[in-house]
Amino acid sequence: MTQAIAPWSPYLEAEPILSNGRRTLVSAFGDLVFSQRQFSRHELPEIFDAPEDEGENDACRHLVLLDAALLTSQFILGKIASFARPFGGGEVVAIDVAQWEVDDPLPRIATGTINLERWADPEAPPTHRIFVDVADFDKWLAGLAPPGPLSDAEIEAVVDPRLRAARALAFSMAKPVRKSRTPVEVNQRADVSPAEPSNPAPGGLMTIKEVRELTMLGRSTIYRMMDDGSFPEPTKIGRSVRWPRAVIDGWIAAQAKGSGFEGA
Repeated sequence: MTQAIAPWSPYLEAEPILSNGRRTLVSAFGDLVFSQRQFSRHELPEIFDAPEDEGENDACRHLVLLDAALLTSQFILGKIASFARPFGGGEVVAIDVAQWEVDDPLPRIATGTINLERWADPEAPPTHRIFVDVADFDKWLAGLAPPGPLSDAEIEAVVDPRLRAARALAFSMAKPVRKSRTPVEVNQRADVSPAEPSNPAPGGLMTIKEVRELTMLGRSTIYRMMDDGSFPEPTKIGRSVRWPRAVIDGWIAAQAKGSGFEGA
């Protein structure tokens, strides 16, 4: 009898399972959420284990659910071929597009498995591992438009109340930033950020690397300023932290209005 697979536990496995011209659904979906949300595959168990909070936990799950729906739509449309292989190995068979017409495909994505005979029964024990066609998936992922900034509602769901207040205050004081200082001068002053960074982050949530590029502050400077309350705190997502782009933009604007630039 097949042992139950805990949802999202396959995303913690390090070694890939190989198949000729195919890759596991788990590895494919892991690449999708990383490219779209910058969530590592290993963060998914924590995201779905986190309690409901009508805040950042729910927002993170919502983003992953959007990606799951997006990928499932490609299976239904026949844009990406999917396959099933028995546990332990054996004959690989195509999964018909109709077998993706289920009320909730997330359990399949969470385990990377399917019961091929009882595919419409969500309670059926899994019998096969799901694979996707490498060429189909890579072509689709490469052509996928990068995600734009989060909507106002999504940002409000991710950012805690203190940061929401800080963002509103920063935007209320925003004005154009002087460009007379060089990057070297900015790095010498921890409270100053450049007006036009050379490599702004396109997404709604930013990594520490993207924050450094946008503000031209060093990592240690950012964390030191967080300690003394002069730089926004990030929000924790799984094992990682992210800063909403709107918060950092607001902080930069506030520096320009306040003590960021002195003199005329």
